Amino acid sequence: CLSDWSSDVCSSDLYRNLPLAHLSESGMNPRRSFDEAALAELAESIRTQGLLSPLTVRPKGPQTFEIVAGARRYRAAQLAGLESIPVRIVELTDAQALETSIVENLQRRDVHPLEEASGFARLLALDEPKYSVEQIAAKCAKSASYVLARIRLTELSPAVDRKSTRLNSSHLGI
Repeated sequence: CLSDWSSDVCSSDLYRNLPLAHLSESGMNPRRSFDEAALAELAESIRTQGLLSPLTVRPKGPQTFEIVAGARRYRAAQLAGLESIPVRIVELTDAQALETSIVENLQRRDVHPLEEASGFARLLALDEPKYSVEQIAAKCAKSASYVLARIRLTELSPAVDRKSTRLNSSHLGI
């Protein structure tokens, strides 16, 4: 629990405005590429309308928080010149944070199939809790065959450019 904020941080969600300087992106986020033009558009929207959806963050130390969901909004808020943004503070284990990040990214249209595959594979590789393909599928509202097909993408040759934005599901035959 963080005494600087409230005991509520440990028992339930807490909504606050936090300085961008107190936030850091998670290394667990499966999304690795961000379209610069789309970020610029989002930044302009944030300048005119504000940030409408809070980021989901978890405490990492005194006055420091890790972004679990909302890295794209965080980057756009930086571009927009904001100093603080609305966040939802939640207590999550590493496994819960990874799961939340994957589900949040799956709700986006522009997530790259290889980023999705990497996230599923990392969930499957966890020792605690241990996930099956079926459990991952249920948590992500996808079929087990969909999840398995994505995980198989991680077996592709390293020669495949994992950052290629031209590669999509139809190219991969899935």
